[in-house]
Amino acid sequence: MEEILVVFIIFGSVGAVIWKFLDGRHHERMAMIDKGVKADELKGSLPRFRISPLANLKWGLFFSSIGLGILVATYMNETLRWEESVFPSMIFLFGGAALVLFYNIAKKKVTE
Repeated sequence: MEEILVVFIIFGSVGAVIWKFLDGRHHERMAMIDKGVKADELKGSLPRFRISPLANLKWGLFFSSIGLGILVATYMNETLRWEESVFPSMIFLFGGAALVLFYNIAKKKVTE
């Protein structure tokens, strides 16, 4: 019974947040229309997010390096009989190396 209640609370709270966001946006737009703002000006009121062209490279390097770190940690755990504490260290080591590699690539692209 308690598990079902937790699921309802989680989904209900997420739904309530989305509903309040959309309701607030609706009321804001209606207030703008009441003040005489044209429809084409309403489109400009929403924030525009720009994605960096190198963002896909960064995340691709990061997640593939984390996968490589997990692979190396599994190898070290199985064959070398190291403890399981090698998993977080390899994940952070390979993830950090990927971010350093991305920084060097991005720096070269910006200076070109």
